[in-house]
Amino acid sequence: MNILTNPSKLRGFEKHIKVQNISRRSILKTLGLAGGFVLAAPVMMRPSFAYETGAGKMPHGTVVDPRVFVSIAPDGMVTIVAHRAEMGTGVRTSLPMIVAEELEADWKRVRVQQAHGDEVKFGNQDTDGSRSTRHYLIPMRQIGASARTMLEQAAAKRWGVPAAEVKAVNHEVVHGASGRKLGFGELAADAAKESVPSVEGLKLKDPKDFRYLGKGEISIVDLHDITTGKAQYGADVRLPGMKYAVIARPPVTGGKVASFDGAEAMKVSGVEKVMEVKGWPWPSKFQPLGGIAVIARNTGAAIKGRDALKVTWEDGANA
Repeated sequence: MNILTNPSKLRGFEKHIKVQNISRRSILKTLGLAGGFVLAAPVMMRPSFAYETGAGKMPHGTVVDPRVFVSIAPDGMVTIVAHRAEMGTGVRTSLPMIVAEELEADWKRVRVQQAHGDEVKFGNQDTDGSRSTRHYLIPMRQIGASARTMLEQAAAKRWGVPAAEVKAVNHEVVHGASGRKLGFGELAADAAKESVPSVEGLKLKDPKDFRYLGKGEISIVDLHDITTGKAQYGADVRLPGMKYAVIARPPVTGGKVASFDGAEAMKVSGVEKVMEVKGWPWPSKFQPLGGIAVIARNTGAAIKGRDALKVTWEDGANA
């Protein structure tokens, strides 16, 4: 992110920036969210499993093993792992909800667990580009359908009936002919011993039977904590000996440092170091731009130190 360090002297892209004061309340009113925030995950009407979204081309691709994403306790509580980070779009709710839909789980008995960073285990975990649901709608459905199939197979074996005669319905597996029922918790241990079914043989739910997807009735799981300030963000983390850095970026995209003087910045109380950060050659895409970093014991000192820098920029071809 570039900072407008000198509004009176705008160069490059800065000349095209228009700053307006917009309140959070006005945004919520515009979006119609002032009364609450519910999710309506998109509904995939096509029956085909495969469609090009680019998910397979992302680093580490996709993982559809239900044993990685779903666990069921003896009391029936279902835990679904959210492998993407919550950044205000609701994916920490929508992705587990997609799994719960295909699993036939009762959402009131579902707990969402945040995954740690491990792309080998969970598949690609990039939370960017507005593509989490687009990339993972079908994989999440496959995960839920696989877990559901394993529960149904476990129930069929216990009753000694064909698997085709049993069906998962709202947190239970039911044998229609006899009316027998077993809860998910009662079947969990046996279901865990079943082989994970092949993706090609899975039967996904007909969209007309969806209870959650497309209904807009499920609130995001973090809503209370986010709106009351209890949710912890990356910026809230404090570690022993932690330092804070602010970077003076080139005012023109593709620009670079010609020279700098950090003497005045080092005089600011709390500033510990000033150093050049090498950026990536243009076009940098997602890679960081270069600049001058001011490292300090707190954010305020780092900002004051950056403002005290004397930097000469080489604007380059985009000036």
